[in-house]
Amino acid sequence: MRNKILLVCMVLGLSAAISTGYASDKTTPGYNEVINNYIDSYINGNYKKLDKVLSDDACVKIPRADVVLVHSKSKLLEKMKGEGNITQNCESEYKVLDKSDAMIIAKVDFKYREFTQHNYLVLEKDENKEWKITQVCRFFQDVKQPNAETAPNVTASK
Repeated sequence: MRNKILLVCMVLGLSAAISTGYASDKTTPGYNEVINNYIDSYINGNYKKLDKVLSDDACVKIPRADVVLVHSKSKLLEKMKGEGNITQNCESEYKVLDKSDAMIIAKVDFKYREFTQHNYLVLEKDENKEWKITQVCRFFQDVKQPNAETAPNVTASK
């Protein structure tokens, strides 16, 4: 009898452990959702949303002439919070450049009237198997505007 009670207790304990191991109240966002949240947070100045998609040790790297400026997550969020909810006047699009089960590299473009900002995102799964952005490399490209003062290529004849 004592062995049966012990066996029942072990079975119930294992069942409870297994069911809690598989039960989860939250669903982890996929990498597409993380990228879309990054885009939305950038365009709408939502530092709280950005905080959720960046890893704790995330950084943003921006080349300036022959140096690279590096901004930590905390500095980036502090600056965004200080600026308030500024809405960017741009269009966005993204493309996944390469991916594996643990890491993704994506390119996010923010297209303004006079320039395009290219953001290369590195996403990695953290210890909780959640996608987080670990690094952003930001480049700026001027949009070439046609010069109204240049004369068209015309040949004159007599």
